[in-house]
Amino acid sequence: MINIEFNGQAQSLDAALNIEQLLALHQQAPEGIAVVLNGNIVTRSEWASTKLADQAKVRVFRAIAGG
Repeated sequence: MINIEFNGQAQSLDAALNIEQLLALHQQAPEGIAVVLNGNIVTRSEWASTKLADQAKVRVFRAIAGG
């Protein structure tokens, strides 16, 4: 079990997931979002290969159009 922070909320996971799996778990569609892991932007091409470690801090930002 690992403990992470997802968008400011503490969460326990049964296993180390990758970013793509975490987004699916939270029903986050990948279109128009950016992911920051421990203060660093993770490109979409790296989501499947980036495993989350214990105490990871993940933030998801969604682009919003407006005017």
